[in-house]
Amino acid sequence: MATLAETTLALCAIPSVTGDERAIADELERRARAIPGVSVRRVGQSVVAELGAGPIIALFGHSDTVKPATDQPLEIAGDRVYGCGASDMKGGLAVMLALLEDASMGMFPRTTLRCVFYDREEGPAAESGILPLLKGPGAVDTGVELALCLEPTDNRLEAGCVGGLHARVSFRGKRAHSARPWQGDNALYHAVGLLAALRDRPRRAVEVDGLTFYEVLNATMASTENSRNVIPDRFTLNLNYRFAPGRATDDAIAELRAFVPAEAEVEVIDVAPSGAVRLDSPRLRAWIGRRAIAVEAKQAWTDVARLASRGVAAVNFGPGATAEAHQARESIGIDALCTHHLALRDLLSAGGPP
Repeated sequence: MATLAETTLALCAIPSVTGDERAIADELERRARAIPGVSVRRVGQSVVAELGAGPIIALFGHSDTVKPATDQPLEIAGDRVYGCGASDMKGGLAVMLALLEDASMGMFPRTTLRCVFYDREEGPAAESGILPLLKGPGAVDTGVELALCLEPTDNRLEAGCVGGLHARVSFRGKRAHSARPWQGDNALYHAVGLLAALRDRPRRAVEVDGLTFYEVLNATMASTENSRNVIPDRFTLNLNYRFAPGRATDDAIAELRAFVPAEAEVEVIDVAPSGAVRLDSPRLRAWIGRRAIAVEAKQAWTDVARLASRGVAAVNFGPGATAEAHQARESIGIDALCTHHLALRDLLSAGGPP
């Protein structure tokens, strides 16, 4: 049996930028099929592996990564594994494979372990590879007692998740030669008021079931479509709004539109709903208490939102470091991998509260 560090490194060695997951899916399928007793099915570039008898605990891990940095190392050095996706989230995939091996040796006699390795999570929400897996009679959330998304959480349990939307906000002006700006109307300057308001807008704390989420609205991209010596007649911002559980997406969109000046054009281009805080599973609550696991709010979007909207008790719990995700020299601690593996062994071994 390969160590968790070795498996993580092997998975990181397979490029899997969003939209190019065939090779990593082939490897995950090969590894899952090599484990005795595991039932495996392939859906596109996603792999679902299952073993056991009893209440179903489902683990979800995405196989894709962002584009790697040019100076990204790929190695085991000291107490860390370096590679694109090490924390987000191939370390989690390595733990899932190790738990399938544990299940094949009879370590979880009262639990069915379902591992869902899916593609295209890092891209637009509407194109995620999890969507086909949630359709039809074979939907991967069918019969699930508890679901965990292994996104990076530093081995803390992060409940719920903020929703997110992206909007393209455009200001119009009049094109002119930059040597004679008085003949035009610079679209950039129409956005000054909005940019100042965004700069000065404070984060808004929202408490949900004792956990504090922060609602934030930011400009994340800006562009014009002209040459350097032309006064732009159009200036476009990308606004990203993160909103707390309990706020409907329509309300979030309405608030963004009300914040933007009436002269601007607003086009909502991507929307992901917030995820409800679900800490009501008896097995989950017993496990949190038994292992003294820290519980925090998820200040980001994850597929917990999709699962919660379908009535599944779902939380975020992963070995990766949030500060390492998408970084230039991404890595994961070997101790963190081992801690996560042992914690999930405990969860899967137990049948519920004492």
